[in-house]
Amino acid sequence: MYYITLDLEWNQAYAQKAIAVQKQLACRLRGEVIQIGAVKLDSRMQPCGSYQAIVKPKYFKKIHRMVADLTGISQEQMDAGISLSDAAESFRRWCGEDFVFLTWGPDDIPMLKENFHVHKIDMDWLDCTYDLQAIFNMQTDGGTKQRSLEYAMEYFEIPQRLPAHDALNDAYFTALVAKRLDVPQGIRDYGNIATEHLYSAIIGDADGGDDGYVTINEMLEDTPVAEPKCPLCDGLMKRAGGLLHSKGQKYTLHYKCEEHGDMLLTLKLHRNFNDTWRAKLTVDGASEEMIIAHEAAIEKSNQKRRSARHRGRRKKKNATV
Repeated sequence: MYYITLDLEWNQAYAQKAIAVQKQLACRLRGEVIQIGAVKLDSRMQPCGSYQAIVKPKYFKKIHRMVADLTGISQEQMDAGISLSDAAESFRRWCGEDFVFLTWGPDDIPMLKENFHVHKIDMDWLDCTYDLQAIFNMQTDGGTKQRSLEYAMEYFEIPQRLPAHDALNDAYFTALVAKRLDVPQGIRDYGNIATEHLYSAIIGDADGGDDGYVTINEMLEDTPVAEPKCPLCDGLMKRAGGLLHSKGQKYTLHYKCEEHGDMLLTLKLHRNFNDTWRAKLTVDGASEEMIIAHEAAIEKSNQKRRSARHRGRRKKKNATV
């Protein structure tokens, strides 16, 4: 089996352009891939090939200033790139058979799939993917923090002699880190890797084919939120009180599992392309101290609102005297 370390660079559009394109396509397009970089490792974790392509975007045609500054890719280089369809075909041939992808972090493959979906390119061959960052955490301190590739290189005392934020260079750096890890064992243990939350899901993702929620109340009344199951025993949890947090686009609710006790269900809201709502739903265990801290914050917020209303009434009364 071959291990292919993969890295992407993508262009972003300015806000109004991005919204217009997503409405035109009726699906999400957060960015367009403009560079693919990959390094192939054999069964002994030795490099045996590399791939690199500059891709010409179809929708976000003007390179974002920050992207140009970060990657060093110019408008002229991007304009001279090949189409994503041609890049996908040549990259698929280069990958060959019997391989898995290793990426640093969880973002690259979803971005590539998003682009493939827009361009109607087959993406089944992208599914065998492992996050090397998670394997690094598991085989070092067992934590769940998101560590940068630079952090891992420093950890293994790997000198960085090439510029970062170039897809091929970053794929090469990822390969150097992979060589210091037991990747085959990491893949075997992958299902046991500690995650940041007990449960995580996206609900109401109209960009991904769901209906989306027209109102926040509709989301709060839907089964995943109103009748959630405990991620540890799959038993139905019961609501314990009102909202613990409802500031901006983040909501936190208190639930109890009969077997596993207090749980916090959190919703982080985002707008879909069609102006409906979606949310990242997470469930975590909660201590009594955490619940008390949330309740104290709510009371403090309520006191501020009451004080503001009281000052408003006093001003209005004084104005009429």
